[in-house]
Amino acid sequence: MKFTKHLLQQMLSTALDAIMSNVEELNRLDAATGDGDHGTAILTAIKAAVNSSQKDENNLAKILETIGWDVMASASGSTSTLTGSFFIGMSNAAKSDELDVSETIEMFKSGLANVRMSTKAAVGDKTLMDALIPAIETMESQKNSNKSLAEIFQLTYNAAKKGADSTKDLLAKFGRAKNIGERSRGNLDAGAVSIALIYKAYADAIQKNE
Repeated sequence: MKFTKHLLQQMLSTALDAIMSNVEELNRLDAATGDGDHGTAILTAIKAAVNSSQKDENNLAKILETIGWDVMASASGSTSTLTGSFFIGMSNAAKSDELDVSETIEMFKSGLANVRMSTKAAVGDKTLMDALIPAIETMESQKNSNKSLAEIFQLTYNAAKKGADSTKDLLAKFGRAKNIGERSRGNLDAGAVSIALIYKAYADAIQKNE
């Protein structure tokens, strides 16, 4: 199975449905430690990504780059910045319009590398990186496994979900949440939860298209 514009469109559309179904819960989670708007922010970002992916452009690298900039322009704040940075990073490693499994993994790895240039947050800091870093590292670990893209993305989702769940007992070190100290414990990080939702959607979309 190849990673193509069509598959990207299906993945983003499925992710949009997942976020739309959970936007209120994400806002609720964010309200416990932050501004209470992460659900709305990530929904805006993914809507922008979906709309951008539908443009009349067939070059995969160019599509991903355009998605990234459109996402960043969709709203202010860290959610759109980090989400957009990921797509732009992906564009840097999209060497053709039909990527094999290994090339797809390299593309997502490049996405994470670009995000890391925009934030110093790491695993354990109670941010979306608690889900995103394990997800992409798990994906990378499967590069020579001969597993299908669907199997790899299921493992990627599992890692993202485990990372998101781990944020409940963490102390926030970034954003508004860091200002409430110990009170930030006991709640899942909304950003990490949204990453898990997105990668579950990606896995589902790939499974349906395989």
